[in-house]
Amino acid sequence: MSLNKIFTKYSTESGCSVYFHTFDSPLGKITGVADDSFLYMVCFEDSKNNDKNIQTISKELSCNFVEEKNKVLAKFQDELAAYLEGNLKKFTVPLKMFGSDFQKDVWNKLLEMPYGSTQSYGDLAKSLGRSASHARAIGAACGANPHLLVIPCHRLVASNAKGGGFSSGLDRKEWLLNHEKKYTS
Repeated sequence: MSLNKIFTKYSTESGCSVYFHTFDSPLGKITGVADDSFLYMVCFEDSKNNDKNIQTISKELSCNFVEEKNKVLAKFQDELAAYLEGNLKKFTVPLKMFGSDFQKDVWNKLLEMPYGSTQSYGDLAKSLGRSASHARAIGAACGANPHLLVIPCHRLVASNAKGGGFSSGLDRKEWLLNHEKKYTS
């Protein structure tokens, strides 16, 4: 189902508007979703959890989705362009996260990861005070990440030196890792 159809499916007739806009990138079309205060979602048109993430935003905010670029999405667009040019190492657009406490712990820990670095799922679990056996739970939290690129789940790799997963395709994950490596000083 196209993103426009998903936004229409979950729009409500309320006073709250949440905006979405699609941007071109070397990785394909990227859509941002925001109100006037927070960025709620960043996805590719073929990301695995788009329907679920849009449904969650709708449920949490009882909102009407409007295809329009607002000030938060304009800031995201500027930061995305700078990131893709190798000039931005950390996004500063304000985020709002909907998820379990564990997911939010994982996403916040990912925000601390330095640009151009990688870490194994097990090592991230250990940094959260859990055993490395929680690597699958870390992977599941990454798979549920609604802020692709901004929350850099692409920086997590499997301990066996293979890429691990990425909800928008391993080819994109590899591109992002190579891109950051190219611009790491």
